[in-house]
Amino acid sequence: MTVGLCAANYKSYMDELKFYATSTLFFTCAAIIFVCVLAWKRKGTTGLPAVFLTLCGLSVAIYDFGYAMEIHASTLRDVFFWVRFEHWGIQFISPLWLMFTLSIMGKWKKAPPLQIALLLALPAVALACSQTLGGLNLLHPNARLATGEVLSLFEYDRGWPIYLATALQSGFLVVSFALFSIGFVRGGPVPRVQTALYWFGSTVPWAGSLIYNSGNAPYNIDVTPFLMSISVGFFMFGFLKVGILDIAPVARTVVFEDMKDGVLVIDRRGRVTDFNPGMGTILPSLRAIKAGVSAKTALAGYGELLGLLDREPPATIDFKPSDKPNASFYHVASARLKDKSGKDIGMLLTFHDMTEMKELQRRLEVMATHDDLTGLHNRRYLNQYAKAQIEEAKAFGCEFSLIMLDLDHFKRVNDTFGHSVGDEAIIAISEIFRQAVDGEDCVVGRFGGEEMLAILPRTDAAAARAVAEKARSAIAGRRIPCEGVNLSLTASFGVSSLTPVCDTLKELLIAADIALYEAKNTGRNKVCSSRR
Repeated sequence: MTVGLCAANYKSYMDELKFYATSTLFFTCAAIIFVCVLAWKRKGTTGLPAVFLTLCGLSVAIYDFGYAMEIHASTLRDVFFWVRFEHWGIQFISPLWLMFTLSIMGKWKKAPPLQIALLLALPAVALACSQTLGGLNLLHPNARLATGEVLSLFEYDRGWPIYLATALQSGFLVVSFALFSIGFVRGGPVPRVQTALYWFGSTVPWAGSLIYNSGNAPYNIDVTPFLMSISVGFFMFGFLKVGILDIAPVARTVVFEDMKDGVLVIDRRGRVTDFNPGMGTILPSLRAIKAGVSAKTALAGYGELLGLLDREPPATIDFKPSDKPNASFYHVASARLKDKSGKDIGMLLTFHDMTEMKELQRRLEVMATHDDLTGLHNRRYLNQYAKAQIEEAKAFGCEFSLIMLDLDHFKRVNDTFGHSVGDEAIIAISEIFRQAVDGEDCVVGRFGGEEMLAILPRTDAAAARAVAEKARSAIAGRRIPCEGVNLSLTASFGVSSLTPVCDTLKELLIAADIALYEAKNTGRNKVCSSRR
């Protein structure tokens, strides 16, 4: 009777234990589903990390639910069924967690199909082996019903298949732990408090898995699903209080990693601690350096940037990393990095691509200073440049001269062949004139209509007349093809030079114009110089 009472008490104790165990598992399973829903809702802002965390959570839910049903099973057939069911979750928890880690830590921008296939290949093999339970028993040799004081009736001989599967799962988790540990120490795309939650949330069940698969769990209990409840607590706290997978954790990916502008982070000791892919494109040499290298070493060869490092932020420079014609321009700005208490923790350099703006600025400058038809300088620029050169000549006692050109009988060209031929003729003459006036600081421009002007600093009247004669001869000796017509054109030239009585731009232009009309009135195709 005493033995029967003890047996009855034991049965009552085990039934109560199973009730609490299954209640805990079902509650944990429901909580996991809730976490999965929260994660999936953040898919729009977070992308891959939310997807992988959801799939990982569903795998855990399958595991927990299956184990709860296994505990209640009383026949060998039912036990085998639920163990096979559990493995549809067990085998994919670790690889999916590693995928989540790779994506949340910024190692994966997109889901690479080949890498996913490789990560899932061995777990899929282990799953296939687990489904032979009740037959070949490849993963669970000598599977049987347990006897004695046990919570679960499932028992088998642990051998190399299960140890290999455990080692594979542990390998996935070790890589995840390493990535989270590095991110926690160095700082990274995920705030440290969230990194800690991920780390502890996966460490606890992994420890349970090692205990169970080594055969050291009491009452033949697989403690892993129960320890999942602790992990679920971590993640629920993370979602509700810390903002796991919220917009803030992915800000680095959106703002830092994916931005086209370059960003270089330097600590308070002057060492490079981080830079984004855009920075690697601007300065490819940075890709070869290691974190912790001196910023001055990393930027050696770029004097402007080294100078910026020596200036107190905020400071800016315009920077071109290469002398190549198609090299980009960047506006580089420095800023101090401070922590929440206001303590200086480093410096941030941002490189904003100004190439398009620089090109637009260049085009606007060209439009403002050049003639649309010929590409020569326009009248506005000629006036500004000439005034500046005249003042310099008077200040330093230098020579200065102007040459004014006007095409002879050009109206006949327009009237006979049309304005398009006339435009081509002007373009051709402007190039001949430009080539003839090739002295240092000399400028040639279109003054209006078929008139052109050459500004010759440090050139006396005789030298200027020689240049004009050279241009006249070149024009007269050239037949100019224009839309199938070979034109023979001539031009008349007026030369004026700086003198005590002719020392302003206005007076020099009048003097050159008078000399030009003298050339026109005395036969054209000739050079005349001012007598002032």
